Amino acid sequence: MKFAHIADAHLGFEQYRLPYRAEEFTSSFREAIEKAVEERVDFILIAGDLFHQSRPSPETIKEAIEILNLPREMGIPVFAIEGNHDRTQRRISTYHLLESLGLLHLVGLREEKVENEYITSERLGNKFLVKGIFEKGHQSIEIHGIKYMSAAWLERNKLSDIFKPKGDAILMLHQGIKELIERMVGLIPESQRDYFELKMEDLPKGYIYYALGHIHKNFETNYDTGKLVYSGSLQRWDFSDYEIRYRWDGRAFRAKAGSKKGFYIVEDFEPRFIPLEIRPFIDIKIEADEETAKKEIKRLGAKIPGEAFVRLDLKWERPFDVSAFHELLKVRYIYIRTRFERKLKAGKPRNLPKPEEYFLPVELKAIELTREKKFEAVDAVVELFLGEGWEERPKKRAVEKPKDSRKEKSEERTGKVDRKVEEGQDAPPKKVEKKDKPVKKPKKGADLLAWLGGEK
Repeated sequence: MKFAHIADAHLGFEQYRLPYRAEEFTSSFREAIEKAVEERVDFILIAGDLFHQSRPSPETIKEAIEILNLPREMGIPVFAIEGNHDRTQRRISTYHLLESLGLLHLVGLREEKVENEYITSERLGNKFLVKGIFEKGHQSIEIHGIKYMSAAWLERNKLSDIFKPKGDAILMLHQGIKELIERMVGLIPESQRDYFELKMEDLPKGYIYYALGHIHKNFETNYDTGKLVYSGSLQRWDFSDYEIRYRWDGRAFRAKAGSKKGFYIVEDFEPRFIPLEIRPFIDIKIEADEETAKKEIKRLGAKIPGEAFVRLDLKWERPFDVSAFHELLKVRYIYIRTRFERKLKAGKPRNLPKPEEYFLPVELKAIELTREKKFEAVDAVVELFLGEGWEERPKKRAVEKPKDSRKEKSEERTGKVDRKVEEGQDAPPKKVEKKDKPVKKPKKGADLLAWLGGEK
C-alpha cells in the first residue's frame, strides 16, 4: 500500500498582494501531484486548506480542476477534508463541486448518505459519517476524517466518540495539537504558535496512520500504535517560516537553516518526505550603526540569490537612511523593518524633588505602612493621624504662574461694582458663611471603618 499525504496548498493566495505568488502556490501543488503520480501511489490524501479561502476565484477553481484531473486520468482516487481556510458553514462548498466532477472524495460528517466505489456511509445520530475505502489485493483500508472544527466544538464532541476504527484505518484531521506545537516552537511560524484545538489525549486510538494538516512545518512522531505526521505547507507562509535566518552577533552573521517544504509519500505506512524547490525566504537581523550595517549587509548580499524574498530587521540607537539597503540587497522582494531606540545613560536623575519637601513625617510614615495593596496595619495608621506629629506643611517650590488676562478683566469688573456701592446704589446682599460643625474624632483604638461609616 502506497499513498501521498499533502496539506496546506493554499491555492489562490496572493501573498503580500503579489499576484505572481498565487501562481507559485498553484505551481507547487501541481508539482506535488505530478510527483505523486510518478511514484504510482494507490491514492492521495489532502488534509485540508487546498484553497486559501472558502470562495476561491473562478481562475483558482479552474487550476484546481486541471491539476486534480491528472490523478483521475491515472485511476488514482483523492480523499480530502476541508481546512480552516476553505471550510464553509454552508451546505455546499467548493469541495462538493470537485467531488461532483469526480476529482476527489470528501470524507467526514455530512447531511446526506454517500455510496460509491471509494466511499461508504455510516449513520451517526442525525448525520452520516462518510468514510473512504481502498482495497488492494487482500488488503483493505478505511480513510476517516473530519473538516476543521473549533476548540469549542471539540470540547462538546469528543473525537473518540465519533471515530472507532475496527481494522486498518487512516485518520485525517486539520487541527493543531498542543503538545506537538510546544515541541515545534522556534520551528513553526510565529502566527501559528497558538494554533491548537486538541491535546494528545483527545486523539482517538487504534489508527495505523494520522494524516494531519494545519501546521505548516513537517513533523513526524508516533502515537499509540501508529505514525502521526504533519506534512507541512507547500510554500512558505511568512518570514518566520524561513529557509535561512541570519543573526548579527557583533562580529559576524550566524546562519540557521529553516525547514524544507514539500509533502510525504507513505509506503507500507512508513513516511518519506519529498521536498519541493520553491522561492527562498531569508530573515536577517542586525543591530549596528549605519556604516557597519551597510558594510556587512553588502558582504552578506553575495550569498543571497536574486529570486529570494528578504526581511531585513535593522536596530540602532539613532535613525539613519535605509534606502541604500534596497541596492545592497538586489533581491526580488525586500521588507525593511526598523527600530531605533536611544539608550539611556546610567546614573541617578538630577534635580528631582525629594519626598520630604512635599510630605510631613507622619504622612511619609503612613505611605510606608500602606505601600502594599493589602495591608493589615489599619490601627497603626489611625494612631498616626490621631496622635501628635502634625506640624506645619513644608513649603513647596515656588512656581511662577503666567498672568491670566481673564482674571485681570474680572478684577476690573469687580472694581466698577465697588464704585457703585460707594455712590450709594444698592449693593448685592452679602453671603453668610456657615461655620462647619466640629468633627468628633474617634477614640484611640477605635475602628476606622466604623468612624468613616458614621457610627458613634
